[in-house]
Amino acid sequence: MIWPITIICSLVGSMLFSVPGAFLGLLVGVLIDRQLNLPSWKAMWLRMRGKGATGKPPVEHLHFMLLGYLAKLNGRVLPIHIKQAGLEMQRQQLNGYAQQAAINAFNQGKHMQLATLRALLEGGALKTGQAEMIIASCWRLVWAERKVSQSQRQAIFSCGKWLGLAQGRIAALELPAKPASSQTVGGNSSEITAALAILGLPSAVRDWNRIQQTYRRLLSENHPDKLIGQGASVNKIEQANKKTQQLHKAYSVLRKRLQN
Repeated sequence: MIWPITIICSLVGSMLFSVPGAFLGLLVGVLIDRQLNLPSWKAMWLRMRGKGATGKPPVEHLHFMLLGYLAKLNGRVLPIHIKQAGLEMQRQQLNGYAQQAAINAFNQGKHMQLATLRALLEGGALKTGQAEMIIASCWRLVWAERKVSQSQRQAIFSCGKWLGLAQGRIAALELPAKPASSQTVGGNSSEITAALAILGLPSAVRDWNRIQQTYRRLLSENHPDKLIGQGASVNKIEQANKKTQQLHKAYSVLRKRLQN
């Protein structure tokens, strides 16, 4: 395996400081190559062109291209969209080169067509967790304006489908992104559908006893204290905390809308 930055740094170090410089360059180059994940000259060239090793943009580029597209979809990008995109970069812990690449991808997405995004998303072969992360981020961006247009909603559901997510799961990912003020009694049925999807129930379910039993069972299965007692990893406990919060929100929505 040829690590390009390692070779370049070693040669530069050798030219400047002879043997000690070559060793120093080797060390620095290895660190950079591993950080940027550039195992070959081709990978470096594709990264410079904003593409991944398969010729497709890497996940973080697809992510922010889609955010840029959604931000511009209603006509113009608002300051709140830019602020939310910045928060998403912080959430992904992007800085330096990675942050600048995300900014470039966001700006690129503002001028893209949905058909182009479809070709990139369908061919990206993302894992389910990556797809859900992107769609959840999309919901946060559009809800940052405290309202979602029909075109934005349709675009997110289309992109989620192209990423391999079920419609119910896409709807469920919207619920945590909604401002508290929007989650009031009398909202539309999509919110009920999203809440039911979090509980793993079909959208047609209205049996309150079934909903309550499912909620309590899932709450017991995902309770952090139970996992701590079983010696679960920190990552699994954190996931359980998030799942528990989602269950509480979903149950609260359903109780307001469906309980007699």
